[in-house]
Amino acid sequence: MATVVRACMPLPPAAVASSSAAPSTDAQAQRSPSSSSARVLVLGGTGRVGGSTATALSKLRPDLNILIAGRNREKGESLASKLGEESEFVQVDIRDRNMLEEALQDVDLVVHAAGPFQRENECTVLQAAIATKTAYIDVCDDTDYSWRAKGFHEQAKDCGIPAITTAGIYPGVSNVMAAELVHAARSENAGEPERLRFFYYTAGTGGAGPTILTTSFLLLAEDVIAYNKGEEIKLKPYSGALSIDFGKGVRKKDVYLLNLPEVKSAYKVLGVPTVSARFGTAPFFWNWGMQAFANFLPVEFLRDKNKVLKLVGFVDPFVRAIDGIAGERVSMRVDLDCSNGKNTIGLFSHRKLSVSVGYATAAFVLAVLEGSTQPGVWFPEEPEGVAIESRKVLLERASQGTTIFVMNKPSWMIETDPKEVGLGIYV
Repeated sequence: MATVVRACMPLPPAAVASSSAAPSTDAQAQRSPSSSSARVLVLGGTGRVGGSTATALSKLRPDLNILIAGRNREKGESLASKLGEESEFVQVDIRDRNMLEEALQDVDLVVHAAGPFQRENECTVLQAAIATKTAYIDVCDDTDYSWRAKGFHEQAKDCGIPAITTAGIYPGVSNVMAAELVHAARSENAGEPERLRFFYYTAGTGGAGPTILTTSFLLLAEDVIAYNKGEEIKLKPYSGALSIDFGKGVRKKDVYLLNLPEVKSAYKVLGVPTVSARFGTAPFFWNWGMQAFANFLPVEFLRDKNKVLKLVGFVDPFVRAIDGIAGERVSMRVDLDCSNGKNTIGLFSHRKLSVSVGYATAAFVLAVLEGSTQPGVWFPEEPEGVAIESRKVLLERASQGTTIFVMNKPSWMIETDPKEVGLGIYV
């Protein structure tokens, strides 16, 4: 298939401030993305994450023209009809570059939610967005893909295109939480940040369906990249169990090491020398199953996306049945330890991952549309991706409906069983 190549000229700073995407046609030139006529295309819009994002956007900004893009016309048109007159369905196959670029014409921002991103060797949607001068975000949760996207930074910058990769809930909102903790510690002279840890819990699949299952299985084939005192280390996937207190409603859950992209980006962007990420699920036997897959299935099998998809197809009915009992609660805890011994955390819990991921992604969409993102490809924790002064609003939008959302608190204030060291002092 022939690749369309277009010359790009950088936007002047004033244009970037008022428009999230450079115009590709005269019609686009008459619109500002932050205006009532802004058009947002959600790829994977008929899936759980994309559909949730479209729904959240319609509630946060009813004036937006939301295009539900996918291959299933029946599902897409059904969702579009529920979102109102400002929404419509567009049939798009992201594997068809020409169809993709045609769909991006007259669009202000594209959301790439058509995962899974593991084992994808090309950033087709990002390249099409740059070619058509369309602002971009994705909900990528794969380290290799995110840094491959970052490789298009200069090209996007030259074209005046703002883009954010890993802009979902985790990674995404969790990155911004970490950035805020680090920023607060340095602003308050609370010592130098020394250790940053991401902890995640999701009941079952969180209502996210086969995609999260596929992602989880594919991650079991990857060595876990973590950082210890400035050195990169490789660890076994789904090892290193810790029991973490996620506060009221979730309480203590076992979490395990996984290779997640926020570890590398936070290490490089925030400059914290020790960084790791862990994930756990429920019921407890799902964790046992993940450990068994990691220990006994051949790595070659887990690296084969087609074989993993067949495995997911086999176990999905059983997982869905258990999901009906387990629920879909999600919780994220981000811990920061500083050189003076001070520990602060951020905690985010919601009863439904399938709802929360939509608000999280929508928060990034609105940040870009409102001019918070500079031209280039950024991670969420980079101030050029989400301006420091815009982080509070983003977190407020992303935390819609949460049961708990706190930032910059000592751990004992949220834990269900804090330890008292004496004289009313807790740690």
